[in-house]
Amino acid sequence: MSRAPRTAPSLAPWELLQRDLAGRFRARARGLLGAEFSLFGPEGGEELGRLRMRGALGATFRAGGAETEIERGGPFAARYRMSTGGAPVLLASPAGPDGGLRVFCGGKTYEARWSVLRNTATAHLLSELAGSSDEMVRLEGGLAGRSYEASLPEEDGGALAVAVFMLYRSVALRRQAF
Repeated sequence: MSRAPRTAPSLAPWELLQRDLAGRFRARARGLLGAEFSLFGPEGGEELGRLRMRGALGATFRAGGAETEIERGGPFAARYRMSTGGAPVLLASPAGPDGGLRVFCGGKTYEARWSVLRNTATAHLLSELAGSSDEMVRLEGGLAGRSYEASLPEEDGGALAVAVFMLYRSVALRRQAF
């Protein structure tokens, strides 16, 4: 039995969105301040979702008919919770003193790390079977932090939720640093 905290048993809204993305998405800032990011498929085209920053302690992600809240709390505001329709989808807590996070989503555990200067983030799946780069979520941002590209395992709605969380945290970290 896994020690990972339980998240929502159904990631249905995330899995539906993931089908349109084929393991990749792009995000672009809207407006001058970059408080909102629009998500597009790998080929661009129609907007698939929107991430709206709400200061340092949270964000809202809307895609299709679903709305997801990202909240930051706990001691020293070091824990994160992502919930869709009130049900937890993702939980994250510090993995150690280096600033990485242990992310729990869809019954899987990821170790996530950020590089603010390079504007990149990675989340490796932690398990005995993981080990290939196919089991990794990657986020790479442009120099100004106004555009991002994500790659993630196909057919995994939980990995998509992790990628959206990584986008939120990357933007929040860059705002705090710069």
